[in-house]
Amino acid sequence: MRVLFVVTDADIGGAERLLATLARSWDEGDVLRLVVVMGPGTLSTELEDAFESVRYLGYSGSSRNIIGMVRSLEREIVDFGPDVITSHLFHADLLTALARSSAVKTTTMHTQRLTKADHPLTRAIARAVGILSFRFDGVIPSGDSASMTDFIRQLGMRKVLPPILNGADVPDAASFDPSSRTFLSLARNHPVKGHDVLFAAFARIADQAPQWSLRAYGPGVDDDDERMRSLVADAGAEQLLAEGRIQLAGPTARPAEVLQHGAALVISSKYGESSPLVGAEASGAGVPVISTDVGSCAYFVDDDRLLVKPDDVDDLARALECYTRLSDDERRSLSVLARTRAEERYDPAAVARRYREAFVGLLADAGKP
Repeated sequence: MRVLFVVTDADIGGAERLLATLARSWDEGDVLRLVVVMGPGTLSTELEDAFESVRYLGYSGSSRNIIGMVRSLEREIVDFGPDVITSHLFHADLLTALARSSAVKTTTMHTQRLTKADHPLTRAIARAVGILSFRFDGVIPSGDSASMTDFIRQLGMRKVLPPILNGADVPDAASFDPSSRTFLSLARNHPVKGHDVLFAAFARIADQAPQWSLRAYGPGVDDDDERMRSLVADAGAEQLLAEGRIQLAGPTARPAEVLQHGAALVISSKYGESSPLVGAEASGAGVPVISTDVGSCAYFVDDDRLLVKPDDVDDLARALECYTRLSDDERRSLSVLARTRAEERYDPAAVARRYREAFVGLLADAGKP
């Protein structure tokens, strides 16, 4: 089987890292190529190591040259001759839907809600993808929540297949250190990720938990970013930033190394999350998760006290304080539960196999061996 993956960019994000994970875990008898609509990005090296080949169309994120993008993608399709074309993220979905090809086409849904906080162009493209979804042979949700089902229905998506939840590399052993006193956040700089709620919640408990700190990683999550500094100031946490108890650590392409030093991963997203890859990665490392109840994130949480309402500073502060009051043995018990779940559910080879089985089924339906 020849499979052409299409993605919007090669920067650090859950969808992009999922593609690298899937390519590393795929059946060795298949040939995989990745087409990136934009140019090389921070995750290019990992993607290039995972796929047989990676092609960059070289368009900027602000480009409106849809016709040129589609024609460029069509040239890649002709050159590669895929049996299956599978797209990820709405911009790539639009080009894939419009491109002429006799190959089976699928798209994976990585979000389950958009709001006015999202770019107007992204929202317009998502609506267009819904209208054009008849040009796909299958739409694969990456989460199984009711909100995902509702969002797919709102967009008018057709030919929806059973969900395939994300998987992640599971290390040979958990790396969790129960003596750690560092909360971790791994999320890009975007209103959907709820950094404002995260900083405010940590500021609420900082005096009662003086040994604890918060380290936030992600593209745009750094000291030089005006929005990040404004969120810290609005949370009344400038002194915590100055003291190093809140750290804005920027992007990381090595989440496994970061997770080794965390007491817990905090997913503070307000909406939109489906089944974030970082939750599966934390579970594999044996790192307990504190999360808002968005999409399928509840699966990552092994203590109901650590599942919180979205966009609720009080509830997240309550969960953070609850976690700081646990003993090392209690945190170690949560680590064992997380690791066990990762071994049972998040094996990337199993996830890759499910995608491949879906593709084989669609090829059979289309009468293509």
